[in-house]
Amino acid sequence: MAIIVGAMMKFAYQLILVLACLVLSSNTANAQNRVAFLVGNSDYQHATPLKNPTRDVDLISQTLTVLDFKVAMHKDLTRSQIGKELGSFLKENKGADVTLFYFAAHGMQYENQNFLLGVDAKLESEFDIETEALDLQRVLRQLKKSSKASLVFVDACRDNPLADEFYRSNFSETRALRTRGLAPLKSSYNGAMITFSAAPGQVAFDGDDNSPFAASLARHLPSENVEVLSLMKRVIRDVKAESNNKQVPMVSNDLTTEIYLKLGSDGAGSSIAYQQEETMFNAATAIQNTRAWDLYFDKFPNGFFKDLALIEQERLQLASVAQETGIDIESAKPEQIVALKRTVDEKSEIKLGLTKDDAKLIQAALNTRGYNAGAVDGAIGRGTRKAIADFQAAVNLPSTGVVTAATAAALKVELSNDESSNIAIVSSTNARKYDPKQIELIEDDPRLIKAAKALRPYEYVYGYHEGHLYIAVQIWRLLQLDEAKRIAENAGGYLASLNSRTENQFVYDLIRHDQRFWKISSNGHGIYGPSFGLFQPNGSAEPKGGWQWTSGEELKYQNWVKGEPSNSNNNEYLVSFNNDTYPRQHGGKFLPAPTWGDLPHTERSLIIEFD
Repeated sequence: MAIIVGAMMKFAYQLILVLACLVLSSNTANAQNRVAFLVGNSDYQHATPLKNPTRDVDLISQTLTVLDFKVAMHKDLTRSQIGKELGSFLKENKGADVTLFYFAAHGMQYENQNFLLGVDAKLESEFDIETEALDLQRVLRQLKKSSKASLVFVDACRDNPLADEFYRSNFSETRALRTRGLAPLKSSYNGAMITFSAAPGQVAFDGDDNSPFAASLARHLPSENVEVLSLMKRVIRDVKAESNNKQVPMVSNDLTTEIYLKLGSDGAGSSIAYQQEETMFNAATAIQNTRAWDLYFDKFPNGFFKDLALIEQERLQLASVAQETGIDIESAKPEQIVALKRTVDEKSEIKLGLTKDDAKLIQAALNTRGYNAGAVDGAIGRGTRKAIADFQAAVNLPSTGVVTAATAAALKVELSNDESSNIAIVSSTNARKYDPKQIELIEDDPRLIKAAKALRPYEYVYGYHEGHLYIAVQIWRLLQLDEAKRIAENAGGYLASLNSRTENQFVYDLIRHDQRFWKISSNGHGIYGPSFGLFQPNGSAEPKGGWQWTSGEELKYQNWVKGEPSNSNNNEYLVSFNNDTYPRQHGGKFLPAPTWGDLPHTERSLIIEFD
């Protein structure tokens, strides 16, 4: 039977691949969430107005709108207005696939840092820099946090009387001449391409109707089937030619993926779209965890490989739920598989974050189609569940009575997707080794990408809770505190500080199903799990005095098992998950728990946390 099923799966896989190749068209290019924040400052209050920045943002706005960007365009903003508007924009568009930032105005460098100037900038002394100018590095950090990929264009290198007067009034003429234009970037920004309209120290031309840089951007950004870095080479070429080599745009590229702003309707454009999805599909297949497929569907909800991806996603979800409930999925009975599928859907429904208004829309849509969901009251009771199940059966979906994204789509109901930040997001229930290159193709979190490179030799699981990343790493040897801290710091994090009941439970849930994270004591009295960042400095009052987090956070929560900390043998100063059943032996049974105990060293694994 297993051989027949395997052969059928292989045939289905090959058939779907063939069909995918046959339906290539421009309509299947993945739809990205693209947003743009544009500022053009011309009307400076304490300097001669610039002629073109407001015209430049008009031009760039028109160009980006055609490229399916959601554009927020601003003109003549003060320093505080730039910060306020940008903060609101990034909050509203957090998680966008591509965020473009364009600033056409005055900018300056000070102490090798670059600053963007609002129209209210006066700059009479050094103390005015922080209050009247916006630090570009701060802008870049915020963009990095809020977007999967950032494209930054700074056309703020124009002849700047504010900066010139500032340096002449506060420093020597020699230094004033050396600080024209902007300074070179000293830091890289993973996931971002940053372009200055002129090289460090150069002054950009304002141009006639538009700046040469803006005009060239508008000309080349809509080019079909050209990756964005190649587009910038064309922009550099044009600006150099127009300025007779006196202005040379400078590009700093740390994008982790290729970006095409426009795919053509020809076979080449469709081929690029197909290749992009195929790359991510192959990466998800190689990674083989449930989060990878969630990310795949987030980017390609109706892609070429959708049917294959659904098969893989369901297989992993069923395996995960089966492990949690202690069912051997290979020998599971049909009714057990049905129950597992329902549990998978129930978890999916929770993850959807259904609101009461969402439930009302579902009920109304069911009633309209003749499925009696009862009163449209937003309460999903027994009657609504039956109506959902009947509808699912009619449209060839698993008839579980649980709302899924596929069910909502079939009902043509658009959900609010108000996903709770308290919902745990985990990679899988079992630790494994990950190829950093595959992680980089799937994940967009620079914290995880950096950690994957540092932790390449180890098996681990990872997950997210309230914005923090947690990685449970299997080291398989005893470690003292300094070495454990070094491993965490090399990965870009620190030994975890479990400072609340929910945080402690999340981390415990991350590792409780994989028995390799746990060691049963030789006398059968206890079981020891991963260590984290709680330690006791030398000279502390034993056994309970002085405990503190390696992160320096205040100790607000403790979850000691009864009888712990014990300072057995007078040398236990580290903490791990611990379930001590002394004096009752448990016969080698696997009995993990979220409680803590003190030990003289780590046992075999660590919990690393990343802000």
